[in-house]
Amino acid sequence: METINDLLRALDNKVPASIAKRLDGLNKLNEKLATAREEHNENPTEVSQEKLEEIVDFISDTQDDLREDLSELVAKKREADAKARQLERNRAEAEIKKEAEAKARQLARNKAEAEARQLARNKAEAEKRRLEQQKSTDNSENKTETVETKKGEELKQKESIENEVLEAEPMTEPKKKSGIGWGGLVVGGALLILSAGAINYFGKRR
Repeated sequence: METINDLLRALDNKVPASIAKRLDGLNKLNEKLATAREEHNENPTEVSQEKLEEIVDFISDTQDDLREDLSELVAKKREADAKARQLERNRAEAEIKKEAEAKARQLARNKAEAEARQLARNKAEAEKRRLEQQKSTDNSENKTETVETKKGEELKQKESIENEVLEAEPMTEPKKKSGIGWGGLVVGGALLILSAGAINYFGKRR
């Protein structure tokens, strides 16, 4: 069983005014008991013995009552302290949970932002590759057109040079054809004379 002093320490020596008054009365009874014991030891009589026993019994009853009341106060205090500690634990756990949730949300936001940045980079790189491919295709087409244009210009230039050369050369006939040509002229002349004679002849007959 806990003593009154143990119970008072458990209460941090903080008790209601009524109990504090009873504690003061108990201290006075203990002083009275000490005086009665001295008197009885100096002159022990039946009266002094009865007085001494009466004081001891009263002190014992007072101590029992105080111990019971103090025990109830200690029990209530311990229960309140336990609730306070539980509330503190609950508050600490709620705070930890809140911080963990906030951290998880931040991580989720960071992940989403990182994914968005990566998606934007991929899109930009894809657009860059598309533009480079289109530029390469355009350059290839332009190069092909340039080659074809150059070939066409070279062909035209060649034809122009050939035409100029042909125009600059004199129109001469081969010697063989020249001989045939003179023979043809002789025959043609004879035919022409005969034709003229025939025309003259028929003209006279009319």
